[in-house]
Amino acid sequence: MVRKILFLLYLTTSAAAAQAQCRMAAAGSCVTVAPQRTPPPVAIGEVISKGKYSMVMDARWYGLPPAQDGWVYFRIERDVYRVDYVTMTVLERATAEAGRNWP
Repeated sequence: MVRKILFLLYLTTSAAAAQAQCRMAAAGSCVTVAPQRTPPPVAIGEVISKGKYSMVMDARWYGLPPAQDGWVYFRIERDVYRVDYVTMTVLERATAEAGRNWP
């Protein structure tokens, strides 16, 4: 009796897991849908205009290393980028370096 219950429990949980992995069921088959990836708001090497984005003034609070060598951090949409302060050229995306406090 216990084996039957365990077997039925196994069947229902594995079916639920398979159904959770399937985004759409069409004609008895599972069709997965890839998540849409949006392009980054700016490209590396792109020159941004002054005053369009906000500069991150408290980098340490966000867990970022201090700005140095003429670059600063800018918040561009939901990401943080290193930008050369003089030329306003985007140097790299630094969101992964931000701590938990980055919203």
